[in-house]
Amino acid sequence: MYDSWSAHFNEVREAVERFEKMEYRGQEFFFDVHSIENIFDFYVDKLQFNKAERIIEIGLRQHPEATVLRVKQAIIFIEKGRLSQATSLLENLLEIEKYNSEVYLNLGYVYLRDDHNKKAIAIFEEGFKYAFGNDVEVLLDVILYLNQFHEYHAVIDILEKRKAHFTTNENLLFELAYAYDKVEEDLKAYNTYQQVLDVNPWSDNAWYNSGITLVKMGDLESANEAFDFCLAINPEHSQAFFNKGNSLAQQNKYPEALDSYLECISLDIFQSRCLHYIADCWNQLGNSTMADNFFELATRIDPMDIDTWESYARFFMEQQEPESCRRVINLAMKEKEMMEDSELGMFYHIKAQSYVLNEEWDLSKKFFVKAILSNRRDLRHVIALFKLSKALKPNYNIELFVDEYSSKFMETASFHYILGAYHILITEDFGEAIKLLTEAVNFAPGYIEELMEAFPGIQPICQENPEIADFIEQNK
Repeated sequence: MYDSWSAHFNEVREAVERFEKMEYRGQEFFFDVHSIENIFDFYVDKLQFNKAERIIEIGLRQHPEATVLRVKQAIIFIEKGRLSQATSLLENLLEIEKYNSEVYLNLGYVYLRDDHNKKAIAIFEEGFKYAFGNDVEVLLDVILYLNQFHEYHAVIDILEKRKAHFTTNENLLFELAYAYDKVEEDLKAYNTYQQVLDVNPWSDNAWYNSGITLVKMGDLESANEAFDFCLAINPEHSQAFFNKGNSLAQQNKYPEALDSYLECISLDIFQSRCLHYIADCWNQLGNSTMADNFFELATRIDPMDIDTWESYARFFMEQQEPESCRRVINLAMKEKEMMEDSELGMFYHIKAQSYVLNEEWDLSKKFFVKAILSNRRDLRHVIALFKLSKALKPNYNIELFVDEYSSKFMETASFHYILGAYHILITEDFGEAIKLLTEAVNFAPGYIEELMEAFPGIQPICQENPEIADFIEQNK
């Protein structure tokens, strides 16, 4: 967006010193348009937008017809969040500056900032038609804006049409590969990162992103090699160590993964996710003391990392230590007001399981009920409660379950799956069953297979009832 001022440093310095002297004396000196641009760019580069705005105010008083200064004024509006003023100014400028690339660039950027992405893409395309030509630097600006605002398909469309103009441009190739990656065109992303490396084999980020793409493609050995090349170039690339550790862990190479994770935290101790995975590795290697230590450290560094708290609680379940599990859950739930319903339900579910280990059945049921009422969409909590009840009373069935819990869960979407199964298995009112299951699928989609597994008696009925069978098949 801004011209570089470094190549004419002395000229810029003299203009800036003259402006500073003017401000100190409380006077107003005359500046030509070129000097005003230089002073403006100097202050914008230093993020001193008040001084940048001041020189533009002076410039527009002295040169009211200078459209280039109006563009700079629009940049101030953008940086200060006055997007409607910037939009109005740039749209007016476009009427008289149809061939000015800066107008198109900044107007497109404003549209993106203001969530008018389609208008931004259209104005960039118009800019290519009238102003940008084959200017690779302007093309890069457009692509950076579009990638920044997640318009990856637009990036791909623009660059694929113009690829002949930048076959050796490292930055544009990198942005194209990044866009392919984001739309899950993994092979195209990998091949394009290889083109970047053909241009610049010392690009640590291209090696790193190649490794990420190879992991997504399932080629873990090649991914490890890519991360190694990245680290050979940049030994302090902590994320390369982290993702190499992830790749090794996926291959069950826990000692090697542990080494990589430890290198990662040696560069950045505050990566709680890395500490979490170190704990996982120690657990896999049978060292529960070290696992406990690293879980505890991870939760202290980031108390809001729900995944780590969950893994920590489940770790103690695996160790058959239900009291420690509940201690961890209680610590996690100090911030329960900030948790999602699904997170609350998950913690109550694990707590219920911990009481199963203690054979405290009433407390277990109590917390399964809490899980169901916390996350009314997750059928797994309801099924767990049913299975526990059935395990305690072998003659227990869905009819007794519905009788016991209907009043408590009637407004719970996941319980409608159970009511649907009840009408299939007990009342044989298939119309009511489909009605209830439809409500369940609409409000809590994705649990038909869990329902079929929990109540296998539904399957033979489906073979005799095409309507039920069709509904089940369509919603699996």
